[in-house]
Amino acid sequence: MLRVSIVILLFLMSSLANAASFTIVELPKSKYLVEAPKITVALPASYSSHPSKRYPVLYLLDGELNGELVHGMLQRLHASNGSYEHIIVGITSQNRIRDFAPTVNQDPRGPVGEGGGGDAFLDFIEKELMPTIAENYRTNQFNSLAGHSIAGLLVIHSFQSRPALFQSFFAFSPAVWWGARETAEATKKYVASKGRVQNYLYMNIGSEGGEMREVYDSLAHTILRNRHLDSQLQLDEFDDEPHDFTLAVGLYNALKGLFQYQQQQAFWKGRR
Repeated sequence: MLRVSIVILLFLMSSLANAASFTIVELPKSKYLVEAPKITVALPASYSSHPSKRYPVLYLLDGELNGELVHGMLQRLHASNGSYEHIIVGITSQNRIRDFAPTVNQDPRGPVGEGGGGDAFLDFIEKELMPTIAENYRTNQFNSLAGHSIAGLLVIHSFQSRPALFQSFFAFSPAVWWGARETAEATKKYVASKGRVQNYLYMNIGSEGGEMREVYDSLAHTILRNRHLDSQLQLDEFDDEPHDFTLAVGLYNALKGLFQYQQQQAFWKGRR
């Protein structure tokens, strides 16, 4: 009950204290997507008063739903010296399964024939959205991607298929059970390879059971066994929390771990 109360408090904090934090960004017609997502941006509190400062960027899938919560938590952590300020880019798809699932599902237990647009969506982010954000805002070279459920599946797909595109990844209850488990298996092969890219990965799971939990646990154990010392991995299990709450209950740990990783990277770069 305490954890649920904290979740409710976070939602209230983000919605009341930070209402209208995001502004809409208009992009030209996409070469990669038939239906463009809604793009919104929230700037750090110091953005106007520090015109020479550059900021890391957090690309948040389902930004319309989760943007204010993430923005509020980052502000609160920064006020206590627990996080760097970030530019937050919210990305809200009009069809989540189509855009976030990397492969087409053929399993009769799920929506047969759905999905398969994940790589086109990543093309849009990499080749159209990120250059637009870099051109119009003061960004640095540190980018994060965050998503929950089917959006978390796209995060894991990006982690193994385009590992250098982002420097950190947040996958809250990722739907790695999707389809024929192609993303889970590809990620296992990637982490066992010698071509790993240094980054920060946060994953969590809630009270989900059955095959969803089995596939997640198998993937998490494989990543844990094959993690690199120069990367950072954080795994959380919230066995008393339902699927819909895992982003909210895991967000503090995810951002705290990110800050520690960013501090380490800044230290080592300063020593070179």
